[in-house]
Amino acid sequence: MDQALGMGEVTDLLARLPPEVLDSLTADQRAALWQASKSGTWKRHAINIRLSLPLFGRRMFLTIVGGSDRRAPDRVRRESRFHPFRTTGNALFLIAVAVAFYLVAVLGIFALHSVIGF
Repeated sequence: MDQALGMGEVTDLLARLPPEVLDSLTADQRAALWQASKSGTWKRHAINIRLSLPLFGRRMFLTIVGGSDRRAPDRVRRESRFHPFRTTGNALFLIAVAVAFYLVAVLGIFALHSVIGF
């Protein structure tokens, strides 16, 4: 979707507003909110991988998005403060990816060795 928020997300946003604020919105204001929620910055990326996996009895998701960075420098600084790279979760994820990579490599070497051994 080329929009930051879809119709369902705008409806969810409106549902979270206090009743007195929601009641004060006119139809034109609601339409303006819908138009303002459309974003031209979140478009297609060269890499866009989205997975939802059952893990530890819960549904976990993984999203990898890559491409040219079109964000303004102040937005990059703001997002890096709110979403720092150096967290325990990120470290554990990177360690798990490295272990999985090396495990596949070692298994590949053993498989290749057993084929060459014949």
